[in-house]
Amino acid sequence: MVDIDTRLFRSFLSVASEKSFSTSADRLGCSQSTMSERIQALEDLLGHRLFERARHNLKLTDAGRDLLPNAQALVHLHDGLIDRATARQVSGRVRLGVGEGNDVALVSRLQRHIRDHYASVELDVVCRPGRILLEMISAAELDIAIVALVEAANTATVLSRPRLQWVAASEFEFQAGAPIPVAFHPEACLLREIGTTALEARNIAWREALCTASDELILDTVRAGMAITALTEATIPADLRAIVRPKVLPSLGKVRIQLLEKPGPQSEAVLAVKREVASVYSAR
Repeated sequence: MVDIDTRLFRSFLSVASEKSFSTSADRLGCSQSTMSERIQALEDLLGHRLFERARHNLKLTDAGRDLLPNAQALVHLHDGLIDRATARQVSGRVRLGVGEGNDVALVSRLQRHIRDHYASVELDVVCRPGRILLEMISAAELDIAIVALVEAANTATVLSRPRLQWVAASEFEFQAGAPIPVAFHPEACLLREIGTTALEARNIAWREALCTASDELILDTVRAGMAITALTEATIPADLRAIVRPKVLPSLGKVRIQLLEKPGPQSEAVLAVKREVASVYSAR
């Protein structure tokens, strides 16, 4: 009987989701060559090609599409077994930082899962701009942090690579000759920095209609049609719209949502929360 390492299935699921060996390697913290070797090993064990490879196109074969739901179920079952086996043994306090560009619903799901499965783990969540969280990680004031960065940080785990989008209410209209009203967080916010830098690089006039640390106040202002803002594509509320391929706004590119950790050894509680963070983001 052949035993297959679950890392091979995780790699398969990541490549199937990202449609890229390099991006999947970033997410799982390995090299692109290692990712290719894992997929090749899984194909050899199963006796089927799982991906059709072309220079700029990577898609599942029929065998890959058949494997996908079963691989997802197997990894989910494996992680559930590990969770149940270890949850009662894990205890301690974990200080988690969450920066801008992250989905509040995912963070809430993580909090509920830790509460339900790790009753002895105390999860303290701190929400700050990503650059401040980087400083807190370096000072060991946090155990781990989920931050948005343009470049991959050393030793970080890349959780996702969402595109940044300009966002507005459906009734918002650009006024010819008038500065574009924007709503952003204060200084040290990466999304603010990317947005304002892109506008100034194109010599586009803008004014700060709102500057606040409150996500809800920013969204309320955008919903009222009083300003636009920049959000990662996964965090755009259903009642707002991304301004796709605008004539008057520059592209914002992509960011990397990354999991950082303080230097030194980590407790079992921190390791458990790290696994759950990775699981929540991979299942989105």
